[in-house]
Amino acid sequence: MRLEELRSFMRELVLESSLRPAAKRVGLGHEALRKFIIGETDRPHERSRRAMGQLYLERKRLSVAEGEAAPSAGQLKLLLPRGLEKASAEITAVFEVFRGMSRPPALAADLERWLLRRLQAEYAREVPYPTASRRRREKAPPDEAAPKK
Repeated sequence: MRLEELRSFMRELVLESSLRPAAKRVGLGHEALRKFIIGETDRPHERSRRAMGQLYLERKRLSVAEGEAAPSAGQLKLLLPRGLEKASAEITAVFEVFRGMSRPPALAADLERWLLRRLQAEYAREVPYPTASRRRREKAPPDEAAPKK
């Protein structure tokens, strides 16, 4: 596995929890993980790379299993205004405040991207509720089975 993929994965893991718990999961100190993520450490020890790779594979298996699970309303969908466009606009508006600051938080852009991806994933899993016209179409017999006059 390429180191850049591991860096990106570990960055996302830190965004999901925080630096110390993520470092503990792969058996590193929090400073060692921070240095790896920002690129100060070119190549971590083989044992650390193996632990990060194992965690990456476990996460991939979980994400596949989540994709196969029955969809449910996500927390972002419940918290934000209805509709993907309105909810995305709300997230963007919140982060516009950070961009307007003289010194925005370093992780603001990454956090915004993560929230928008998470929101899109929640809407992608949504199963549309059948409307009355759609239910009628599903119950209607096929054209060739219709009686001819």
